[in-house]
Amino acid sequence: MNAPILPIRLNRRQALTAALGTLGGMIIGGSTMLTSRRTHTSFSDGSAAIAPSLLPRTEHRSFASGLLGRAMSYYLYQPPGYEASSPARYPVLYMLHGSGGGSTEWASYGLLVEADRLMQRGEIPAFLIVLPEGDRAYWVDHANGGPAWGTYMAREVVAEIEGHFRVRVGRAHRAIGGLSMGAHGALQLALNFPETFGVAGAHTLVLRTYAQAPAYFGSRAYFAAHTPVNLVRAHPDVARSLVIWIDIGAQDPWFTKALAFHQELISLRVPHEWHVYPGGHTGSYWAAHIPDYLRFYGSALGARQGNRP
Repeated sequence: MNAPILPIRLNRRQALTAALGTLGGMIIGGSTMLTSRRTHTSFSDGSAAIAPSLLPRTEHRSFASGLLGRAMSYYLYQPPGYEASSPARYPVLYMLHGSGGGSTEWASYGLLVEADRLMQRGEIPAFLIVLPEGDRAYWVDHANGGPAWGTYMAREVVAEIEGHFRVRVGRAHRAIGGLSMGAHGALQLALNFPETFGVAGAHTLVLRTYAQAPAYFGSRAYFAAHTPVNLVRAHPDVARSLVIWIDIGAQDPWFTKALAFHQELISLRVPHEWHVYPGGHTGSYWAAHIPDYLRFYGSALGARQGNRP
């Protein structure tokens, strides 16, 4: 059965307002628990930086990556009701930043503030949110023995979270999403690591041709094995096993390629959600649709589970 083509939605919410300030925190058990002060970050659309709205239950942590040979940091948001003495275990959402951003990018757009609001009101189920660091490496293992950024994300980051927090394990309980470069990364990783992720969200998906791809994608064959367009053609059954969301702005310069990918999924009978909204490849676009993204992830992660021990 073909996935439905959803209509363009008009009159969407205005971008969330982010407060200015300087990041502050206190060290708790080897990590930094963020307090009310905040820091600046850059946007993937190249616009002026604004400050992320980080919550008291957001920890800034790091671990030693054996694959990358360096310490890698990440932010982790704990939902309301997450207490050390509680036996409850939670699903996890991993959100990947774009090429011009960093691990605080999604927080800058209000992701954690809105998640907390929706969870407090019971509009979405409780889940943890992880904001990892990916540099400008496209969340992919680089060709010819280069840095393994894809395996780092799918293996090391997931193992770090599951080794230190009360989370539910298994692909049904892990979602991965991203914007721009991170949208490509989320789909690529879900398709190449289907045993790890069962839910994937691509927000303003960027799909480059081989000629447009960074040099670390290597040969044409290596590129084909690490780009969503070729991966869904090569592994349609894997794509059909995923819960997929794709959205893009009607004025986004990558709209045409995203639309072609949506049509490819229809031809391959891959169920997915497809949303076109007014707007372009901008921070205000991503901020405005964070409630939509969170409701999708909440529904996908909450449909098959409760927060059980």
